[in-house]
Amino acid sequence: MKLQFRKQRWTDADMVAAVQKGDNVLLERIYRDCRTYFRSHAGVFFVADDDVDDLFHEALLHLWREIETRRIDLRDGVVCRMSDGEMRPMTSSLMTSLMSVAKFKHWESLRQRPDTIDDPERDAAQMAMDSLAASRYADTLADEEQQARERIVSDCVLAMSQRCREILTLFYYEQRTLDDILTMRPQNSSKIGLKTSKYKCMQRLRQMVQEQFKRYDL
Repeated sequence: MKLQFRKQRWTDADMVAAVQKGDNVLLERIYRDCRTYFRSHAGVFFVADDDVDDLFHEALLHLWREIETRRIDLRDGVVCRMSDGEMRPMTSSLMTSLMSVAKFKHWESLRQRPDTIDDPERDAAQMAMDSLAASRYADTLADEEQQARERIVSDCVLAMSQRCREILTLFYYEQRTLDDILTMRPQNSSKIGLKTSKYKCMQRLRQMVQEQFKRYDL
């Protein structure tokens, strides 16, 4: 993957070399660019704006620590990662790895603070998830765990009511404001009511995801 820094372009190999050599000038540019990219894609984490930077810093430090300790290293100009005791060429970009680390850390934090919700709509969504689980996730567990987590989150959203799907998609994925959503969904009669619905849908989604992660030991 190549990232745009002002008028120059930098590759993942350049990023690895900058971390290992301690090139502070280049690292500062990389940091700013990664932060901009991360914030523009942070909607997938369903986190408040105040938490985005904390999540970014934690993920970036984890990734750079892997580079510093040579778990991610350059071999003949190729970015490689330690896997099963040997260095192998990475099949994904460092930016993709950064997002994966952030997703893992975010969902780990959610698993540590489970929510309890007694809601018929949520129970119906869980039944829909159960009908999908046996056929979709057993095979996925043989692949990268992160792929399984992402598939679970996606399916949990799809299994929710149309109301929740629309609200969460508009707010988190399309980054619409509450005022925009209120205009697009006239069935929500007030901004306070819409905000309450968004909160309940988010709580319901978190619990569904937590239950599926626990079920498949992810």
